[in-house]
Amino acid sequence: MKNNSFSYVLTSVSGLMLLLASCEKVSLGESAAGKEEANVMVSVRSYEMTPFGAKTRTAISDLCNRLSFVAFNTRGERFDQKNQLLGDDDDFGEAYFTLPVGTYRMAVVAHSSDGNPTVSKRTESKNESISFTNAKGFTDTFFASQPLTVGEEPVNLTMNLSRVVAMIRFVNTDAIPANADSVRFYYEGGSGSLDVVTSYGNVNSKQTMWFDKAATPYEIYTIPHTENDEIDVTIGTYRGTDLVTSKEIPGIPIRRNCITTCTGRLFDGKVSKVTFTITVNPTWGTPINYPIPNTL
Repeated sequence: MKNNSFSYVLTSVSGLMLLLASCEKVSLGESAAGKEEANVMVSVRSYEMTPFGAKTRTAISDLCNRLSFVAFNTRGERFDQKNQLLGDDDDFGEAYFTLPVGTYRMAVVAHSSDGNPTVSKRTESKNESISFTNAKGFTDTFFASQPLTVGEEPVNLTMNLSRVVAMIRFVNTDAIPANADSVRFYYEGGSGSLDVVTSYGNVNSKQTMWFDKAATPYEIYTIPHTENDEIDVTIGTYRGTDLVTSKEIPGIPIRRNCITTCTGRLFDGKVSKVTFTITVNPTWGTPINYPIPNTL
């Protein structure tokens, strides 16, 4: 499936900006708690919506309602973390840290899940990571990380975030069973955990999303492991806790910052041919051209 025409890098360390006090002074005299002694201010100025050509940018409050700023030390351990919720934090998009002189990695993740993500330290097999769970839900997610050096002077760090998830949109051409009240999407192959250094997925997650049956088209999110990835999805309809229909769709192609649209019969209860139409929202990346085998 590798196609070099689609290669791009969404979260490039070289594309992020570190501005020292000599370029822009940090205001440290504000009265809000935590600002007086802060020597590092991290600002999220915009989100980078597409990696191609002219960048499309928008305000952070238009795209997410939660932000987490995490400072990792050189051992890949969380040193400090600031979580923000839109509406509760007057400084949504700006975080203040008081960090000892030294070297760190600053990471920022933006999302709309039901709670803050879990932060895990570096291990022998994995870099430090930020993870979401089935209980909190998976949403459109943006991310950036970069090395940070703290010296004697205040630091103003401006970070531009990029989308790190793929979206899979399901459009049914058949009727939802009349006796069903909800639809469950169970999928494997993607990741609910984000590698802080590479910005790709670093576990093989078993993800689940529930929808009211009237919520069509259904949209699910996952973090790809590589530039070209795929997931297997099982779609079940339920009446309460009772399974009504179940359908498996294997090998759905995904790519970070791209929408894969799956159109077909989703509720017939058996594996059959499904038509996939690959489309992209104007603020997402380029389309994926993927011929679906006739054996499905």
